[in-house]
Amino acid sequence: MPQNKVVLSPRTPQSLRKVVVILIKPTSYDDEGFPLRFLRGVLPSNGLAAMYALTKQALSQVVPAGVTTEVYMLEDGIRRHAKTLTRLYRRFPETGAKLIVGLATVQTAQFPRACDLIDRWQAVGATCVIGGFHVSGSISVMTDGVSDPRRPGIPCPHRMPAEIQALMDRGVVVFHGEAEEKWPTVLGDILRNDPQPLYRGGLPDLRQAPLPEYTPDYFRSSFATAIGTLDASRGCPFLCSFCTIINVQGSRTRCRKVSAIIEDIRVACEHGGKAGFCLVDDNFARNPEWEEITDGLGRLRQQGHHISFMVQADVACGKVKGFIPKLAAAGCSQIFMGVESLNPNNLAAANKRQNHIGQYGQLWQLCHQHGIVVHAAYIIGFPHDTPESVAHEVEQLAQLGADQASFYMLMPLPGSEDYARAVAAGAELDPDLNRYDSFHPLNQHPLMTQTEWYAAYLRAWRQFYRAANIVAALKRFPDRQARLQMLRNYAWYRWSFATERAHPMISGFYRFRDLQDRRPGAAPLPISRYLLQEGWRHLRYVGRFFAEFYRFQHIVLETEFAPLLAEKRDEMTGRLRGVRDWVRRTFGRIMTRQWLNNFWVSYAQNRWRLLLDPRTYHWHLRMPPYALAEVIYTLRFAWLLKRLVKLTTT
Repeated sequence: MPQNKVVLSPRTPQSLRKVVVILIKPTSYDDEGFPLRFLRGVLPSNGLAAMYALTKQALSQVVPAGVTTEVYMLEDGIRRHAKTLTRLYRRFPETGAKLIVGLATVQTAQFPRACDLIDRWQAVGATCVIGGFHVSGSISVMTDGVSDPRRPGIPCPHRMPAEIQALMDRGVVVFHGEAEEKWPTVLGDILRNDPQPLYRGGLPDLRQAPLPEYTPDYFRSSFATAIGTLDASRGCPFLCSFCTIINVQGSRTRCRKVSAIIEDIRVACEHGGKAGFCLVDDNFARNPEWEEITDGLGRLRQQGHHISFMVQADVACGKVKGFIPKLAAAGCSQIFMGVESLNPNNLAAANKRQNHIGQYGQLWQLCHQHGIVVHAAYIIGFPHDTPESVAHEVEQLAQLGADQASFYMLMPLPGSEDYARAVAAGAELDPDLNRYDSFHPLNQHPLMTQTEWYAAYLRAWRQFYRAANIVAALKRFPDRQARLQMLRNYAWYRWSFATERAHPMISGFYRFRDLQDRRPGAAPLPISRYLLQEGWRHLRYVGRFFAEFYRFQHIVLETEFAPLLAEKRDEMTGRLRGVRDWVRRTFGRIMTRQWLNNFWVSYAQNRWRLLLDPRTYHWHLRMPPYALAEVIYTLRFAWLLKRLVKLTTT
């Protein structure tokens, strides 16, 4: 990237004293029009961090001497960040300041929210720029067309998508592609008051680009964990028809400079005592420099640095010689794999021919032998799916050794081959882009109604993350630290789909619903109804907290005391055999919920008869020792949980 300064033209306002750039990752709306916003987020935005580093570098090139700069990176879906955005919004317009607002990493489901934010910021004089997968993918597929001899015949109308053209007509700067080489030009043109409606960044060389960087206060009081991100490469060689990656980032893998990556992680270890991060490459196994990276990380670990990270890779990565062992030696704790389906016909329909189902079990066993958690991505809604087949395959996932799973609903995402073909075929597509989040049934399925489809999706979460499967997965890992990290992930996932009713990848902890910040055009919601909803939601939080508390009590006890329970289970189950037996079960070294669960299940089976039928009153007389044991178990488990949490944060 050129390092010389861009000379501003005489058209630059002489009154310019300050340049303020606000980079925003927009959230999406829920079905009632509330922005999805949480007290604590979980997954940070790598794209936002990349744009922050690029913006700092670009401003140093284009801003004249004597002009100060401010750069913010904020997430619309995190409570503290949203409050900062509100304060910044109230600050403008500001005399002598040029305000630039960048809507970064905008996915299709976030596009409507991004447009609403643009309306607000334009009203206070901001020049707004939008980029991300929706803009880049839509233009690549619907305007430029796909030119790939491996994928012939993908139709293209060769016109600008209407929603993107509408933004340009409103004076919004649209950025297609990646910003590494073009961003200084964009900012320079804006400062000269001469921006173009459309810029094309293409697929730049990443070796000289700055690494993603987070502001010092990005994580403060905003995330459940301060795990960083890094993209060591971009692009994917595979041809999955439902995916947008290949049309946005290309099929040729482009890599960052390995020495810069290793040095960045070394510095993070020295400053923070350890480095925990996610390599967000779409397919790290196809990064031609993966071995050099893992060897470099392995050397850092040999020097005493604590490193833990996760990667994404295809399910054929086991064929790459030495890939799994070297990942483990480098500190990899989890691999996110695109399983998508266990039906060969579905895989063939999606052009995912690199997946060979018969090899999954062996690959995942190899991962477990090296202490690596297997995280499977599974898509529901392929042409051959039925409610019964989905339930069967979810069970197969757990039996084959998937430790964690993320479920999605198949949909024609703008920027994908599926979307281009659906448009060309005249398919009826949902006009609300907010629903293109892979969590809504949008199109008609040949074998399921939309109600059945959505029910199969919800059931998949409950089925995979039931306590028995979690316990079985935890028992695969003898390392206690690995089990504790898995428990945190399980708590996050279960809380997301069961309590927040949101996908874990976009969820967080403790939802906020601001009545004053709803989607324009949403159905009116009287304050009385809103308050009733909020009251019920918070009561539900309390109920869900206790339900998950006791579920995870059972899970933790079954895994932490597994060796002892294997020998003493018969003594710790069944009906109580006197006071001494109760004391031993309640205060003894071994803890298990099985005897308590068995009693409460039998007790609850009497239902209303417990009140109306005197013949069931003996159950009330038997209940006090079990209730007292629950109180004592709760206190003991709370103490144990505190110790376990401390272990995961040290």
